[in-house]
Amino acid sequence: MGIFGKLTGAYKRRQALSRDNSLSSDSKVGAYDAEKLPKITVITPSYNQVEFLEECISSVLDQKYPKLEYIIIDGGSTDGSIEIIKKYEDKVSFWVSEPDAGQSDAINKGLKKCTGKLVSWLNADDFYFPGALSAVAETYLQNPNASFYFGNGWRVDKKGKIKGRFFPTDQLVFNREALILGLNYILQPATFINSTDLLKVGYLNPSLKFGMDTDLWIRLSEIRRPQPIPEFIAATREYGLTKTATGGFERVEELRRIAEKYSGLSMTPGVLCYFLDTLNNMLPRLERVFPSSFRRQIEAFWAEVANLMEDFGARPDGFPYSSTARRRGKKKHSLKKILG
Repeated sequence: MGIFGKLTGAYKRRQALSRDNSLSSDSKVGAYDAEKLPKITVITPSYNQVEFLEECISSVLDQKYPKLEYIIIDGGSTDGSIEIIKKYEDKVSFWVSEPDAGQSDAINKGLKKCTGKLVSWLNADDFYFPGALSAVAETYLQNPNASFYFGNGWRVDKKGKIKGRFFPTDQLVFNREALILGLNYILQPATFINSTDLLKVGYLNPSLKFGMDTDLWIRLSEIRRPQPIPEFIAATREYGLTKTATGGFERVEELRRIAEKYSGLSMTPGVLCYFLDTLNNMLPRLERVFPSSFRRQIEAFWAEVANLMEDFGARPDGFPYSSTARRRGKKKHSLKKILG
């Protein structure tokens, strides 16, 4: 199949996903005065992601959003990515290909150049659904006073096949304590930051490789409350070579340090769940040392730890409950009470 066929198939997949979730390019945003629409900056950091890059770029440009600033920061790719970027350079606001100090550094380069009222980064292996930026703009116009705006999305495999929805319910909820003490339940490619608040808290921490988004959501939410976007905005691609999949215990330790920084606790239920998940995924390769019965014990303990998150307003999978959905009789402990 040629590249046109691949792109056509990718576009049809995005269209089908958006139809399934009532998101289309014919957003209500058309009812607003174009002058009032927020300028949106999208940054794509990329390094040797030629397999996915064109689908990502197309998903941004196909939005046809009238006030778009699109920035691509390439880390010096050698796999044909530059040729793809040049193919679209007349539609890209700025692009560069040069060595960087990692993903956080690449994104920060884009953040320092952006001029949009809202800003997001879309990794080269993720993509937007049609009408996504219009849905973001509509939510912003209804409430311009949030520190960031976060939507739902789909988890897809390497080929773009659906694995499952990200947020498990139709009601997106923000709970800062659940974010600090539990798991990161914010879908990064479906999140757009108010640039006013970004300037107040600073950019991504360049020393972080895995949890830089978690760290940023916590800092931003301390200034003003985030606003959910009641739409499916983006797809996040999950496959064996992603940093999340390959980070191992290095990733767990970084997430532990972030949680400790904001909670004052050297261990939280969320970090312990990250550790047990990593350990559990490793055990099949170590069967000569750890028998299958040991793995069952790990999974039982993991379930008990996950249940602790209900004390902080979150489901065992880390996603926050709405106030009405929380289990009866469950007391919600506050972070202030824990820290004294």
